[in-house]
Amino acid sequence: MSLRAKLLLVALTILVLPWAGWQFVREMEGLLRQGQAQALQASAEALARGVAARPGALPPAAPVLFVQRLAQPPRLDGDGGDWRRRDGEAATRRLFVGRSGRPRLALAVARADEALYVLAEVSPAPLQRVDARWPIAERHAHLLLHLATPSGPLTIRLANAVDGALVQALPDGEAAPVLIDGTWRTRGDGATVEMRLPLGYRIRGLGLEAVHVDAQGRRHVAGTGIEEPGASWPLLEADPALAAPLRQLAPPGTRVRLVDREGWVLARAGRLDATRREQVPAWRRALYEVLGIAGAGSEALPAEAADRARTDGAEVARALAGEAAVGWRQAPYGGGMLLSAAVPVTVDSVLRAAVVLEREDAEVLLLTDRALTGLVGTSLAALLAVGLVLLVFAGRLSARIRRLRDAAERALDREGRVRRFPQSRARDEIGDLSRSFATLLDEVAAYTDYLRTLASKLSHELNTPLAIVRTSLDNLDPVALPDDARPYLERARGGVDRLGAIVRAMSEVVRIEHAIAGADAEDFDLATLVRDCGEAYRPLLAPRTLEVEVPPAPLPFHGAPDLVAQALDKLVDNARSFAPADGWVRIALAVEGDAVRIAVANAGPPLPEAMRGRLFDSLVSVRDRSQRADGGAHLGLGLTIVRLVCELHRGHAEARDLADGSGVAVSMLLRPMTERRR
Repeated sequence: MSLRAKLLLVALTILVLPWAGWQFVREMEGLLRQGQAQALQASAEALARGVAARPGALPPAAPVLFVQRLAQPPRLDGDGGDWRRRDGEAATRRLFVGRSGRPRLALAVARADEALYVLAEVSPAPLQRVDARWPIAERHAHLLLHLATPSGPLTIRLANAVDGALVQALPDGEAAPVLIDGTWRTRGDGATVEMRLPLGYRIRGLGLEAVHVDAQGRRHVAGTGIEEPGASWPLLEADPALAAPLRQLAPPGTRVRLVDREGWVLARAGRLDATRREQVPAWRRALYEVLGIAGAGSEALPAEAADRARTDGAEVARALAGEAAVGWRQAPYGGGMLLSAAVPVTVDSVLRAAVVLEREDAEVLLLTDRALTGLVGTSLAALLAVGLVLLVFAGRLSARIRRLRDAAERALDREGRVRRFPQSRARDEIGDLSRSFATLLDEVAAYTDYLRTLASKLSHELNTPLAIVRTSLDNLDPVALPDDARPYLERARGGVDRLGAIVRAMSEVVRIEHAIAGADAEDFDLATLVRDCGEAYRPLLAPRTLEVEVPPAPLPFHGAPDLVAQALDKLVDNARSFAPADGWVRIALAVEGDAVRIAVANAGPPLPEAMRGRLFDSLVSVRDRSQRADGGAHLGLGLTIVRLVCELHRGHAEARDLADGSGVAVSMLLRPMTERRR
């Protein structure tokens, strides 16, 4: 991974800032909602205390039957499917079950056009159907309708031998004093009874019992009289008169509802402000729900919730259980949030009702939306700015490092000479590194120059001691020495001769450098020169095979022919040293663009890895004693001469292993010499 990519990856750590901001916004949003919920709950509790101060208007503590309001009068056909309230929902049935689990009675009481309707669904169906007027009706399944009237309680027996108009009678079989319209219909394993009480007939309470007689003649009762036979429950209806005190006590901009212990709405007052100045888009609300923003994904409230006859929210259920509670919901017209607080209403520690106070609250979500939108915008801007700055910084840093790398790669040329290393003026670590490299290369250059001049210095310094030793040995020749001392004298003389040869070879390098530097250029045929030299090498290389590959046409060249021939001699001598007796040597001349290449290849071992870059330095040799032609010291000056000749001709020398691994090729790339200025 590049340095730029690593810095950009490090820049991504700035994303911790929007994460921390998101956590802060979540905490802030939660605290705001908690504060508003506590404030609304306090208002609801104050309102509940005000309502409890008028206990006469509250529902009784005893069980009651709530009278629902129907959208239209139902047909008395024993179907029950058209019992729908004004809020569009089906009329709610209250279920009564006998002690033994049978019978089951579903009862609904409703009012439409000031008439009171009763719907009863009984199961199972009677084993034997009888008429309410028959004397044996008491011993078979039937219904008992208990009415509390201003003149006293009234019980009417209902039973039909066949489906049709409702048959009614007093418990003793006499005709009932009131006429109740209705229908009895048996459906499946049960019966449905629809009835309408007389219009204008004042009824304070109503009770209904379903009497079932099993095959053993035992009676089973389900209904309002299961605890107290013949009991009638008070009828409870929504009273618009209760809305006046609620309206007076409710805070502005809120909606309040008074519900009984079963959740039926007895009165409502106030209204929510449906005007929306600003809304949070739906997709952002969904995003906040995913992010865990409290209230953003609350329970959706149906559009007709304000007119529902019964509420069954979780907070209302908790209030009817005696515990104040709050809840967040989406507003029915969308866009905002609805905060609902439900508080129980108790009189003398007895739960009588509950007050539900609702207030629309779009400010919290709007503030949260603005905060998160600003946070996202600021975070993106900061991320882009930091990323851009780091990108520029990384690009500049990478460019400086690349320049430092390129300078380090160019610090040494092909011949091992040290080039000038550029120093940076920057005061950072990279600038210090470049200056350290420059200092180190200066020391290397000085040491290299010292090594290059070491040969001439040594040859000059060793000539005098060698002359003294040689003279001393010559003076020992006339002296009569023991026979056993003569071999030592010859060995010393031989060692002095070898040291002299070494000193002469070292001096030769200096002379050659001066000779090459002062050589003059002339025009000559390079192809003829290489061809003639090659033919002269055949006796020297025998028994090795020699191949000479030279273009047949003349190859004019402007240079120093004597130096080219001398360099070629060194290459051939080098090839003869490494090629085995049964090997081969190949001399090739080829044109490459504006230059020519003279290559001398030979069979033999590959180049040593450690010496590939130092073959053309002076005093460097890879020959062992077996590869030296005279068995004496070899200072490795041949390839140095080759390098100097190539530099004079604006080229270079190089050595490489052959592709098939059979040997080594050393070549000279030469260009025509330029005229020197006098």
